Amino acid sequence: MKYLHLIMLSFFLVIGGKALAQQKTKEVLSDKARAENFDIELMKDIEDLNDSTNLTQHEPHKSNFKIIHLNFDVSAKEGVPLETGFKTVMMRLIDSRGVDIFDPVAGGGFFMTGGKETPYTFKQSFTYDGKLQHIEFLYKNPKKYHKGLHIIEIFMDGAKIGEEHFIIK
Repeated sequence: MKYLHLIMLSFFLVIGGKALAQQKTKEVLSDKARAENFDIELMKDIEDLNDSTNLTQHEPHKSNFKIIHLNFDVSAKEGVPLETGFKTVMMRLIDSRGVDIFDPVAGGGFFMTGGKETPYTFKQSFTYDGKLQHIEFLYKNPKKYHKGLHIIEIFMDGAKIGEEHFIIK
């Protein structure tokens, strides 16, 4: 009986891994635009800078950071024209546990990509004029970020145009 459980667990891990791999390949990558020149700054919340009253509830698995300041550029891929006009860029932030960080009150929501509804953390709209467009996000997370590797994915027109990673120690 003990071996049966191990075999079933192994089977589910293998099948689950294949499902995750298949899910990853369904990701829609933009063939027209790209996000590049990322600059990420993590900041403490203003109220946490000099407030020593919050020290009683220390959470070692969480950082002191609540604000992310993200700068990047959006441009057309070389040799491929990108339609000018109104565009919306969405940032999807995935924490170190693999959980999407999104809160509708803080500017998050859902959008469609690859035929499935995907959460986004924050979005910004702009008018694209065919030139390099600088985008700046200032996002305050309602909660503190967990320590570890975080992934930022940038989407435009339902397609992923860039990705960046950062680690909180």
